[in-house]
Amino acid sequence: MDHSESEIIYFLLTGTIALLILSVGFTFIYAHYVRNLSGKQKELLELEKKHKQDLLESILESIEIERTRIARDLHDQVGNIFSLLSLILPQQEEDAKIKEARTLIDMGLRNTREIVYQIMPPELEIFGLEYALEELCIRVNKSEGLTAEYAIECDLKQYNPRIQISIYRIIQELISNTIKHSDANKFTLNFHGMDTGTEVSYRDNGTLKNEHSLEKRKGYGLKNIESRVHLLNGSFDYNFSKGFESRILIKNSYAD
Repeated sequence: MDHSESEIIYFLLTGTIALLILSVGFTFIYAHYVRNLSGKQKELLELEKKHKQDLLESILESIEIERTRIARDLHDQVGNIFSLLSLILPQQEEDAKIKEARTLIDMGLRNTREIVYQIMPPELEIFGLEYALEELCIRVNKSEGLTAEYAIECDLKQYNPRIQISIYRIIQELISNTIKHSDANKFTLNFHGMDTGTEVSYRDNGTLKNEHSLEKRKGYGLKNIESRVHLLNGSFDYNFSKGFESRILIKNSYAD
């Protein structure tokens, strides 16, 4: 092999090694770029998710503030007007129109109190979630056509007032869904403490009223529940195999 052939082989080997090094280098750079891009995309998705969650939380908080304002206005203004009217009317007057007026005033006062209770039950703010849920079930049992069975086997005081309100609204919506869209005459509500959080189970024994009821039960009410549970970083599962059955898990990360 002469000198010129040796030089050619040397340059070919050197070039091949250089290309191999460049190829490995470009592969490493591209892989690093892809990892960075994937990380940025993941970061953007997390930011978008957090923004949506913050927006939803802000909306629900605004709704609760407005609920509280409306409840107080109804109690302080409309409720007081009915009370004053009942005092102004003669109590012993036997005139039929005055009797009818007193009946209407009493009805208006009861309805106002019921609306105020549904918007913002005072015991929730004063005594906490457990007491408010018990009162809610007691009120259901005093009504006709629906019976409530409930058991609370955990400490709900661990949750701050905002979380307690959210849980109360979820239970309210579940009961409302039962009343509106099924012919159930009984529901059971259980709170059970777990290592990972609090499990809430709710079921009724109803059947769907008509072929459109299933879609209605899956409509705004359950979506509202899903939104509230999502804000609690929890999970919400349900089915209609035997009446309506649902399971909600609220993680301990939302306890105080």
